[in-house]
Amino acid sequence: MDSMTENSTTIARRQFVKATIASTAILGGVSSAGAAQQDGNSQFAIEQDGNCIPIKPLSMSGLPIEEFYDYRTPDTDPMSYKYASFGTESLQRDDTSLLFLYDGPKGLSLVMIHDKLDSDGGGAVSFRITNLPVQGKFVVKDDEYDGSTNRDTFDYSKHRDWNGKETANATIHWTWQGGRSDGAVYRGLGNDFEFTIHPQFNEQALLSDEGGEYSGEVNKWEVLSGDPNNPTRTKLKMNKEVKITSSSCDSGTTTETAGNKTANGGGEGTGTKTTSNPSDVNSDGGQSFFAKLWDGISSILNSVVSFFTNLF
Repeated sequence: MDSMTENSTTIARRQFVKATIASTAILGGVSSAGAAQQDGNSQFAIEQDGNCIPIKPLSMSGLPIEEFYDYRTPDTDPMSYKYASFGTESLQRDDTSLLFLYDGPKGLSLVMIHDKLDSDGGGAVSFRITNLPVQGKFVVKDDEYDGSTNRDTFDYSKHRDWNGKETANATIHWTWQGGRSDGAVYRGLGNDFEFTIHPQFNEQALLSDEGGEYSGEVNKWEVLSGDPNNPTRTKLKMNKEVKITSSSCDSGTTTETAGNKTANGGGEGTGTKTTSNPSDVNSDGGQSFFAKLWDGISSILNSVVSFFTNLF
């Protein structure tokens, strides 16, 4: 075999190896991108301060939300004097307020949980929720019992606007002792909704002056999405209202025409609404597990290409 034929054969082999490995890499990249795109195209979204975050409801094998939440009192079976959610204990975090949607056999629910069982210190939170779907109702009020230790209040009202559309508003004031948690579940959101939560945490909350065993601070507000065993956690601003909607986030960046109000009724202004994908960035702003995994795979593929190129 002359040198020209040998060189041509070697080049052909190298091109074949590179093409094969590159095709594998591209297919892997397409699969990863497809998965990320599917995760980003959630039907539901939460908007705050110009940012839009796609969210997926948590769901667990057709389990009703009452059983998933598992609110226990001395009158339930199983019972507890904690007056708290035991079903969400693995999701709870110390000094953290949680917000998520839950898809159960009886419909879609809004779930709110404050603090963590058996943690130190109590806390206080007030939520004013406007424009709730009128067909829904509170199926869990944590807490709602007669006793001197229960300070929580739930005010719920329905009204009709000038166009005849009926909606509901709720104002909830929570405070809890150390070692306990509080929360609520509103079921019956339907598939067409847009409601707003106006939060007030800690000293801004109505029941923050209870003191004693109720003293404590909430330091973080998170929205959960996806897998109930390992949900995506996205940090929310504690002094800004959030809007939860059945509409998905717009792709790219859009201009928000309506101004944002702070939770304490602060000033208005225009801003930019940016779509954020919770699967790409974790709650601390770091690179996601899948992004790191793909970087590692790319590095390995490059090494394989180099090896076969030198071999042939």
